[in-house]
Amino acid sequence: MTLDASAAEYVIDVANVVRAPALGGDRAADLGRFEALLDALAEFARDPAVQVYPITDRSLLTDGRLTPQERARLDRWYRDRLLEVLPRADDRILELADTLELHVVSADNFLDFHRAYPWIPGDRDHFLRPLLGPDGVLVVRPRIMPVPPEWQISRKEEEGLLLEAGVLRRWAPSAHRDVLSREWRCPEADCPLFGAGEHPSAALPRRRGRRVLCPTHGVPLEDAGPRPRRAQMKVLMDGTVRGRFMVTAGQPLAVGRAPAGGGVALGAWIDDKAVDSVSRTHVVLEYDGTGLTVVDERSANGTRIRRRRPSGDEMLPLFHGTRWQLRRGDAVVLHERLELLPSGRQFVFEDDATDGTVGAQQAAAAAEPTMVGLPSDLWRLAGEPPPQG
Repeated sequence: MTLDASAAEYVIDVANVVRAPALGGDRAADLGRFEALLDALAEFARDPAVQVYPITDRSLLTDGRLTPQERARLDRWYRDRLLEVLPRADDRILELADTLELHVVSADNFLDFHRAYPWIPGDRDHFLRPLLGPDGVLVVRPRIMPVPPEWQISRKEEEGLLLEAGVLRRWAPSAHRDVLSREWRCPEADCPLFGAGEHPSAALPRRRGRRVLCPTHGVPLEDAGPRPRRAQMKVLMDGTVRGRFMVTAGQPLAVGRAPAGGGVALGAWIDDKAVDSVSRTHVVLEYDGTGLTVVDERSANGTRIRRRRPSGDEMLPLFHGTRWQLRRGDAVVLHERLELLPSGRQFVFEDDATDGTVGAQQAAAAAEPTMVGLPSDLWRLAGEPPPQG
């Protein structure tokens, strides 16, 4: 092992290996897996003196699922400068792969870093996976990194934020819901995140042990009651996320060019050509606390659902008045360049001041009739004649 990056050939995600029961043994965490991996890498590289750069999350050094002897060994490696220890190791691992072309040994897909390192999806050159061979001996094999859907990336990014804040705990995967399902107030009235405003904050608190803390002042937050459940939607224009808005459970939300009774006006995010093809109230979204549905409110130019399939995306017409239950990966297509996509995030930690939500008067000011040509085959699928004129 070495922390001389110029001498190393592989960077090892130590915690990922140690906490992988699929690599042998009957314990949730076992340092023996890492030591077996060193032998496997020597065999893979055909070099008994192969140099590896080991990195781990700090939480591994205090993981109670390891024996006291294993934790002492990790601590000794750290003190002897043979092991790099960080609050969260993933970014450093990928930095070494990106700048020094080191091979990464990990089963992690690093989904929360696909935007920062766009070369990861589909990569065939930088990643190796440890596996348990048929004879029970650990081996290493090259891997092809997956190309994930957008919602999976968002979900993983959210997990990274929760881990950094101490809210998510890998050994108690659902405990964070107790924190994120509540509103919180800071005793400091002028707190920018959890102050005594009209509405409690949607910011992400910190958790240390059993205490929920204000990130700004470091003091315990006061429980202000349950938080309404909300789902986040993304507005994609030409495949790029241009904005986001929220759908609150039990409150149907109209989306369009300028919804008559208020809702989400899309004009702030998209160009004039696209917005002219969107009806004043194009669709209505509704969230029941577990899933999203969409209804086409007799839009002039129709709505389609893009559904991901293993064989390729499928475009399905959304008939007027039909309620559609959105599944993971579904997108609501309002125009060939404009889509609404459910986010993979289960919680929202910040409010977007430009989320597009407007009242009835603002919407009325932007309302003008529109009509552009819809392909005749989509009208036929919808069971309606094409409009005249």
